[in-house]
Amino acid sequence: MRKLRQLTPHEVLFVGGETSTVYQHTSGLALLDASERPDFGFEAFRRHIEDRLRSIPQFRWRLHEVPLGLDLPYWVEDETFSFDHHIRRIAVPSPGDRKALGEVVSYLYSRHLDRSRPLWETWFIEGLADGQYGQFTKLHHCMMDGQGANQLGQVTCDFEPDAAPQKVDPAIAEARPGEIPNPWRESFNAALNLSGLAFRAGREIIDAVGRELWQRMTYRGRSQKSPPAPTATFNCEIGSERGFVFGSLSLADVKTVKKHFDVTVNDVVLALVGTSLRSYLLGRGELPDDSLRSSIAVSLRTDDDNEFSNKVTSASVTLATRLADPVQRLRAIAEESGRAKREARGGAKGFLEIVSILPPVLVNAMMSVVPAEQVPRITGINLIVSNVRGSPRPMYIAGARISAMYPMSIITPGGGINVTCISYMGNVDFGVTVEPRAFPDPWLLIDGLHEAL
Repeated sequence: MRKLRQLTPHEVLFVGGETSTVYQHTSGLALLDASERPDFGFEAFRRHIEDRLRSIPQFRWRLHEVPLGLDLPYWVEDETFSFDHHIRRIAVPSPGDRKALGEVVSYLYSRHLDRSRPLWETWFIEGLADGQYGQFTKLHHCMMDGQGANQLGQVTCDFEPDAAPQKVDPAIAEARPGEIPNPWRESFNAALNLSGLAFRAGREIIDAVGRELWQRMTYRGRSQKSPPAPTATFNCEIGSERGFVFGSLSLADVKTVKKHFDVTVNDVVLALVGTSLRSYLLGRGELPDDSLRSSIAVSLRTDDDNEFSNKVTSASVTLATRLADPVQRLRAIAEESGRAKREARGGAKGFLEIVSILPPVLVNAMMSVVPAEQVPRITGINLIVSNVRGSPRPMYIAGARISAMYPMSIITPGGGINVTCISYMGNVDFGVTVEPRAFPDPWLLIDGLHEAL
């Protein structure tokens, strides 16, 4: 099954959009309860991870980048692959509480993955105050989306303490990348893609303008046109450091709200984030008059799609932060999010689709020159909120039970906060990534989620 494998246009943002201060890797912090496994430790953890990942060849692939970023990179085999470069250990300083853990995770995240090697690493974290351990994993977003990472978790984790490894789909286990393209073929492919750039750009512009004209000519389109996003204090330039806070809410309580108001779990999540942000910004006198807007991920996967890849688009949804009543806020979010998802799945163009026509070098240039305070007006969003469905059953790594899993994701210039959550074992586990200078005392955001619910 060896074949030439080039990144798709949907993934151009994840390679071209990486700069000295922008990291395009997503991460996850898992807390491991080994109270019933006295033999558990780093060596047992490492053996387990090595054993499971040997069956997934994608974790031995690296990027071969086209000179000057004129075309999308290719996946090739890393001939010098070693797990030593990817499975590491670190300890949390005293007192080993959640704030100390958050600082260590922020430090680990705030380093680029080495593009000369496969784009992942996992850290075994010791020294937690409650006797637990931590696992912090970094995956470059060009490898897979949130659902793909969730499927990876089902391969590396078990539903029983001493379960046998799950069988990996042959389409994944037998996949092989092609050889590094020779310079002539690489140049020909790049020239071919660049020659069609003007046509693709024109097609996207015509499609976008045509859709806009149709909306303007119909009452329904005019009444549903989304308002522009305001500029908030966190829509600013970002540095190379990150802040990370995390916490859990009861999934049963979230579903109680969902059922009572006949909305989706994602609508409730957006309302919780909107309420928490509203409270935080009000307390600092920084709440914009117009409602903040969020980008939400819209999966394009079918029910039987199990690939470790990116199959996602995005849509802009209000967080209704100008509304003081939380019920009105939830209803406004639910109305707009349902419409936005239908349009996205029906082919409406979002920011990712427009960017996907560009080669990496132009995406990188665009990321570097657009003023951060103008990003909300260009993209129509202030922040990103993502919600991933996880397992309702407890999961184990090398016999240690995962007690919680907190996602950590990407922030970019003009968007100094990302809220990602995953439902797991009766909870909704939230991970909030921030630009530290824009969010003093970010743990108030976690407190605000509890108060909002």
